[in-house]
Amino acid sequence: MHDHLSPSVVPLLSEPDDIRIEHIQKGAWLGLEDAMAALKRMDAMLHHPTVPRMPNLLLVGPSFSGKTSILHKFVSNHLPNQAPEREATVCPVVMVEAPPKPDISDFYSRILDAMFAHVRHTASPHQKYFQIKQLFRELSVKMLIIDEIHHLVAGSMARQREFRNAIKSLGNETQVSIVAAGIDDAYNAMNLDPQMASRFPPLALTSRWEGMKAQRLLRSIERQLPLAEASWLCDEDMTSRLTAMAEGSLGNICDLCKTAAIEAIKSGKKQITRKQIDALDWIPPSARRKHRPIL
Repeated sequence: MHDHLSPSVVPLLSEPDDIRIEHIQKGAWLGLEDAMAALKRMDAMLHHPTVPRMPNLLLVGPSFSGKTSILHKFVSNHLPNQAPEREATVCPVVMVEAPPKPDISDFYSRILDAMFAHVRHTASPHQKYFQIKQLFRELSVKMLIIDEIHHLVAGSMARQREFRNAIKSLGNETQVSIVAAGIDDAYNAMNLDPQMASRFPPLALTSRWEGMKAQRLLRSIERQLPLAEASWLCDEDMTSRLTAMAEGSLGNICDLCKTAAIEAIKSGKKQITRKQIDALDWIPPSARRKHRPIL
């Protein structure tokens, strides 16, 4: 009866509107091709035997392309656990966000904070680095993930070079795999150093969702929306309209569908219609910078 929905979503149809809306707002893991390919690549890196030069990865994609969601999904798949044969907790994956500018001391503090380590404000970068190496061994860390690595370009060339060298040394001395993620600026910043370019092969995420690929995406999205009747978002006409409004951006397509689904629930509708989509107060991504509200 509700074949358009994932089985786990069907029970939500009998819940109050606010519960259904909250489910939509939280979003759901879609398991798209790009995401699954990235997770598979990272899993192989995590289980790679320890060698002098561990495999690394540069995950590149435009804003709102799902990079951070992929990274958080990977972390949730490999949470810290108490090894039965050891007293210490095993923490296979540590994830941090790169500092807003290439500041090594700040970078080291973020890594220590991610491991819930006590960080002295007066500690030197060298002392923090030594503490990181010690904790990586104690917690059996196998992978370090650095999100928003494009922040690297916010510093001078000398600071960028110093930061890249710090990443390189950390990987060499701890023998952990490193996954860096960011927008296209990250690719440019990392590739200024030939050694970093060879150590961090890029994996690019889809920049625009159109045609049949967008139809598969919208089918996956609709399966997670607790609406009693099928909206047929993957219909060619609906797909064309939605992708045009979202300008092919993955994140904006998802947000647009969420907005439409919530509006349908609030208005007592059982599905999303083309008429409702056309009536949405939606500003295209390219127009948002120059948009000014009418006072």
